[in-house]
Amino acid sequence: MAKRCIGLDIGSSAVKLVQLKSQKRGLTLQNFGIEPLPAQSIVDGSIMNHGAIVDAIRNLASRIHLRGKDVAVAVSGNSVIIKRITIPAMEGDALDEQMKWEVQQNIPFRRDDVNVDHTVLVEKTPEGQMEVLLVAAKKDVVEQYLHAVRDAGFVPVVVDTAAFAAQNAVEAGVGMAPGEVVAIINVGARLCTISIVDNGMPVFTRDIGTGGNTYTDAIQSRLAIDSDGAEAYKVGGASPASADMVPQEVHRVLAQVSEQIAGELQRSIDFFLTETVDGNLARIYLTGGSSLVPQLPKAIQDRSRIPVHILDPFVQVEIDARRFDVEYLRANAPVAAVAFGLALRRQGDAA
Repeated sequence: MAKRCIGLDIGSSAVKLVQLKSQKRGLTLQNFGIEPLPAQSIVDGSIMNHGAIVDAIRNLASRIHLRGKDVAVAVSGNSVIIKRITIPAMEGDALDEQMKWEVQQNIPFRRDDVNVDHTVLVEKTPEGQMEVLLVAAKKDVVEQYLHAVRDAGFVPVVVDTAAFAAQNAVEAGVGMAPGEVVAIINVGARLCTISIVDNGMPVFTRDIGTGGNTYTDAIQSRLAIDSDGAEAYKVGGASPASADMVPQEVHRVLAQVSEQIAGELQRSIDFFLTETVDGNLARIYLTGGSSLVPQLPKAIQDRSRIPVHILDPFVQVEIDARRFDVEYLRANAPVAAVAFGLALRRQGDAA
């Protein structure tokens, strides 16, 4: 069986890396690290500063003494389309022909410009229909990530979506009960991705154009300080230990922006619930750096009236405290969720 890939999450603010090893007693952490990126290195999912990405990957690999070359990467943002569609039940050549037509109808890009895949979720419903998950990613954006990984000296063997990687992290990290419907919200620097999973199957995915940078921009504007100072206040305001050293105005900004983000997320949740006959969310998992802003999970839970949990995908992973700073790892666990999900992949396995 092929070894697990190195999970490499190239985000808009940092590169995150997780390497896992399977043993009889479960998963063991082999490597972990985070390397910040200059501002505007990635915009709307597209790489704008190739050299900065390559340098960050190399620096991170060198700093943590990484071994191995095969990596799994993820794409996200406007370049990725994920849709669940319902079509008449069919198979073989008929299904292949139908999917060509569905791509034309559901993907807002030229067919030659995208990589397309589909997975049958339900082969036949009582109504004689089948449910299919259609995924498309722009070829030029995928190639940007592959090019950066290769130039950094690694071999990209799996390309996933950030939404699916986060789902894998939840399933492996904390598990999902049979028949359970959960929402996974990845709060990145520039956007939030909400994915709703029903009985292990993704049924709804949507990107929201707001994220951690919304907090930083609001603090910068309200306090008339530079972006570095605003970022420091945001991080400080998210830390209980620093609460007394951060101006009260920062806490008010964090609360206001959290309410704004929670409102936008709730509209997506409401849309899903109104479109689903048996829609009933059991819980919400938060991942990403800004999930650590304490006002955000509270705002989402208050609006949705659904339990909100900050994901720690490492909770069941064996960690050698002599090799890793466990406190640092736990503090950054939600940031590493996508990289963790990617680190579960193997070359040639099914998505």
